[in-house]
Order: sequence, then structure tokens, then C-alpha cells
Amino acid sequence: MKKRTMDIAKFLNRERMASYKETAEALGLSERSVRYDVDAINDELHLKGLAQIERYPKGMLFLPDDLDLTELFDEESYIFTNEERASIIRLLILFDTKKLNISSMSRELQVSRRSIQNDIAAVEQEFAPYGIRLHYERKFRISEDPLTSYGLRQSEIQKSVTLLYKKHFVNVYEKTVCPIVRDMIAPPDLSRILEWIRGMMDEMQWVLSDETFQWYVSSVLTFTWYVVRNKPLPLKGVDLRKNSGGLISRYEEAAGLTLTDEQKSVLAGYEKYTNKYVNLDLTQNLISVEDTAVLLVREMERTLGVSFSKDGILMKGLLNHIGPMLQRLESGEQLDNSTDSFIPESYDYVYQNLDKILKRDRSLSELTENEAVYLAIFFIGSLRRMKSDEYRTLLLICGYGYGTTAVVKDALINEYQVQVYKCIPAYRVENFDEWDSVDAVVSTVGVELPVDKPFAKVNVIFDRKDYEKLDNLGLTKKKILTEYFAIERRLGFLNAADKNRVMDVIKEELGYKEVRMPQKYYSLSDLLRQEDIRIIERAPDWREAVDLCTGPLISRGGITPEYRESVMRGIQAQGFYAVTDEKFALLHGSERAGVTESAMSLLISREPVQFGDKQVNLIFCLASRDKKEHIPAVISLIRMMSRTSLLEDLKAAGDPQTAMNMIKKHESEVENAPNFE
Repeated sequence: MKKRTMDIAKFLNRERMASYKETAEALGLSERSVRYDVDAINDELHLKGLAQIERYPKGMLFLPDDLDLTELFDEESYIFTNEERASIIRLLILFDTKKLNISSMSRELQVSRRSIQNDIAAVEQEFAPYGIRLHYERKFRISEDPLTSYGLRQSEIQKSVTLLYKKHFVNVYEKTVCPIVRDMIAPPDLSRILEWIRGMMDEMQWVLSDETFQWYVSSVLTFTWYVVRNKPLPLKGVDLRKNSGGLISRYEEAAGLTLTDEQKSVLAGYEKYTNKYVNLDLTQNLISVEDTAVLLVREMERTLGVSFSKDGILMKGLLNHIGPMLQRLESGEQLDNSTDSFIPESYDYVYQNLDKILKRDRSLSELTENEAVYLAIFFIGSLRRMKSDEYRTLLLICGYGYGTTAVVKDALINEYQVQVYKCIPAYRVENFDEWDSVDAVVSTVGVELPVDKPFAKVNVIFDRKDYEKLDNLGLTKKKILTEYFAIERRLGFLNAADKNRVMDVIKEELGYKEVRMPQKYYSLSDLLRQEDIRIIERAPDWREAVDLCTGPLISRGGITPEYRESVMRGIQAQGFYAVTDEKFALLHGSERAGVTESAMSLLISREPVQFGDKQVNLIFCLASRDKKEHIPAVISLIRMMSRTSLLEDLKAAGDPQTAMNMIKKHESEVENAPNFE
């Protein structure tokens, strides 16, 4: 029996008579939970042939004199809740109707046959809108709609993914579900498939949200179930030439299966919907992702009157989320997990206003309610950050003279996000009449305030206890790294060398001397130097083109030869996905493979270079020390390619200087143009 049910049984055994409401209030539970568990207790009592808890009008519960619930207090026993039984029945109906046996389930789940029959009927009703019907002719079987049943199976497995990775189960329900999932995937060994997924994610360097990870695992397991049973897959695959045959062959080895080309294309297609930039369509999706993020921020800013555009964390979060969201929207695989409890009532207005904005946009109007909720969470987080990061206005009371007051004021301003409204001595407190202008009071002397304001008495030189008092006032410490970047942006009038020298001094003063600050590359010319542009007549093949393109970066020490090999391995494993036919190629390797400085090179070939069945004259090679710092510059490049004549001008450039001039010219055009046309 689980702890909650046991607590209810102990309470009722002691009180003998109590209402649902009294029981719920005494144990800190909802009345609904108490009702569920009382039903479960009565099921257990029925199986043991004992008297049951009696129900009276107005929600009263009564224990007969001959009923002693201590027999249920065995820690090893367990009563399945209605929802836990329903979850098990859903899995059996969808994946293994042979095990859908009322008698055996009654014994295993420790409830009456009638309870199991009622549970099955409830799940049947739940599945009816999806075109799934349960039939009984000596044994159970189902009829189904292939399109809806596939998604339903995937969704049901997704609920159990976290259990599959657990080493220790907390209750009998978890111990019961895992074998069901393992058996329904068999004969493939579930552990080997899970191991393949982990290995593949490490190799592809995927960093997924928990939601996306659970979706991916459940999708692969559902796919495996269909393949093992030779059931047709109601999904469209992808072009296998753009995906790794090595990963698919390792799946076949792990699962002990041989896939058809159609099955391989479906399995490879799951990569398309994961949270990674590597397979985004660089000419389309990076632009649409950023444009969508900017649109939402701009419209929410206008609607709510909040400066969301100043929150860099919000934009970073939206850029990471919107890419996979748009792919899910395109594929019809939108998030459908319950999000009812995600939005606090006090922030419901954020969701309501965002939903109206989404409904007005043709491309976003098809987003489900759950997708809209996830987007709203980003804006709610931003509001909370702004609330916690806002500057507080302080009244400083200090009677030790100007010098001492200056020391305290300087410490407050330098360490906290505060503005000191006024500094006054203690004797002027009674006559101070501007209390509405201050949020809190800090004083170096003991003083009684005539109004109710947050107050902290501190020493002139702050010690640990003083900092605790200031924190308790709700003051926010200054974010040094944020201030560092703010200073850097304001030094744009300096040349690069002087700016770097100034920032080195600031780094040292801020205590970051030994820390590498993340670099920000806002435009292509921040990454691409003129000396890293090479113009040739022709390259015999794509391998030679990669050598020529990475050569300048190797020569000046921006990358090592290991990075060039990483680019080669990526092409051999992934194919030519990074090549946009007759336009350009944007090659890259792993940031872990010998990148000492984020940079980019450009190879311009008079004759097109062949990449399989694609050909291009322009080959860019990107080297980045991390996954984020280059993205604004790459977006700038894509904007220029889609909105200016950059490609044609680069092809016609006679020398590197002309090519760089063209890049800067088109950068200026894009920067001065509106974001939305």
C-alpha cells in the first residue's frame, strides 16, 4: 500500500467516523484523492473478505465496529489507484491484448473483477475518439485507425520513459509497468536499444530538453514495436542520402532487425524533430526562427507594455525552443502532454495575450494550446526576472558624516541593483516626508521609523550578517558578467586593439582575469577576416575544396588540422546536408575538435565544386568554440543571402578585398532594413 493510502487508512481507523473533507484537511490532501483511496481500500477489504468502509450522506465515512484497518498496514502491500490501473490497461490494449485477461489482472492488481471491467470500459471510452475499438471473441482484439493509433501508442510509452532509466523503483506500480514495456518491445532487447539511443546522442552531440528526450525515446520504441510486428508505418520518411547510414546500421545491430529502405527513412526522420541546429535548413529555418522570436517579443512588448526586448535570456530561450517547435508544427507532432498546472493564476493574462497574438499569425495559428503554454512560460520567466532584477530605491540613514556616508553608499551601489534616493542623518527621520519615493531603508544607526518600510541596520563596513540583512530586504546583487557585456557594447567607438586592452583591465578588476569571456559575433565580418578569403579557378573534388577552405584558418592557428578532419568526418557521416545546391556550402566540425578561436573562412571557386549531386561556387567553413556565440553572425549571413545580391557579388569578386567590401556593404543594407518585410 502506498503511503498516502496508508495514512488515510490509519486516520480513519483512529477516528472511526469522519467526512471526506475532514480527512482531506487533516492529511493535507484533496478530497478527490481521499475518494480515490477510500475506493482502493474498499477493493482491498473486499478481496480479503472483510467488512468495508461505509458511506453516508454529506460525505461521511463510517467504520463498522468489526472493521480493523491495521490489517492493511503491511508496508509490503500496495493498492493500485484507478489511474495506475488505467495506465496499465492502456498499455495492454495498445500493445499486447493477449495479456488483457480480467481474472489474472484482478489477482495481480488486487482488485475485484468488476473493478477491472469498469477500468477497461473507461479506457475504451477514452480511446473511442481515436478510432480504437476493443472487441471480445474468446479473447480481446482491437480495430484501429492507423494514423491516430500510432500517435496514441507513442504518447502512452512517453509517460513511462523515465521509469525505463530507473535503477530503483519506489513502488509496485513502477515495478509492474517496466516489464510490460520491455515485454511488448521484445524480442529486441530494450536495454540495447536504450544504449543505442544514448550512444547516438553522444555522437551527434545532441542536448535535448527532457520533453524532447522522452519524445525521441518513445518514438524509437514505438517504431520498433511496429517493425517487429510487420505493421505498416503511417509516417513519411526523409531522404536517406542526408542521414547517417552508420547510425541506422548500429540500430539494426542493437535491435537484431533488418530494416527496409522505407523503415530506415522513417527512423532517420526522427532526427528532424530533435532540438539541434545541425540539420536545420540554413537558408530558411534560422531566419524563420529568429523572425518568429522577434515577432513574439515585439508584439508581447507592445501588448503588455513590458520591455521584453531588453531581456537577452528570453531571446536565447525562445531561439532554442522555436526551432524544434516550428519543426513539430510542420510535421504534425506537436506537444500534447498535460500543461494545465504550468501557468499560475496570477500570470494567466500573459498566456491569454500571447494566445491572441498567435491566433492572428497565419503560420502560428495552428499551434496547440500546450505549445502556446510552453511559449507563455518563457515570457512569465522574463517577467519574474525583471521583477527580481529591477532597481530598488533606498533611503540611507547615516549620522557619521559625509565620508562614512559615501563609503556605505558606494558599497550599496557597487554591489546591489539599487538607487540611493537620499542620504539623511538620523535626527531628520521624523521630518522626512517622501516615504512614497523609497522602497526600503538602510541605516548605520538604530532608529525608529514613523512608517512601515522594509528596514535593515548595518555596519559601515559590511560583514556577513549585514549582507544577509540586505538580501532579506529583497535587494538583488549586480550581475557582473552582464555588466561586462554592457560595458563592451558601449566601447564600440574604440578600435579593436584599444577595446581589447580596456576590456582586459576591466576583466582583471572584476575578478575575471583567468576566465575566458564568451565572445559575441554580431555580423559576418566579426568572424570572417579578409586574409581568410581564398579565390581559386577550380577544385578537383569536395575533399580538396575542404582542404583549401580550412587552410587559412590552420595557417594562422585559429584551428588545428584535427578540426579539418572533424569537418571531413561530419560530411562522410551526415552527407551533404550543409550544401545548398547552386548557392553555397556552410561546413563545420565539432567545437571540441581543435578550435582555438571562433572564425570563418570563405573559398570562392570560379568553377562549381561538386558535392555529390550538388554544386556550389561559395564554400564557407565555420569554426566555433561553443554552440551559441556564432549564431547571430550566421543569421546575419543567411539574411544577406536571402535579401541581397551577396551570392552573385561574391562569385564575381576578383580579389579578397573586393569580396570583403561586398560583405560589409550588404551587412549595412540588412542592418538598416526592417526585420519584417
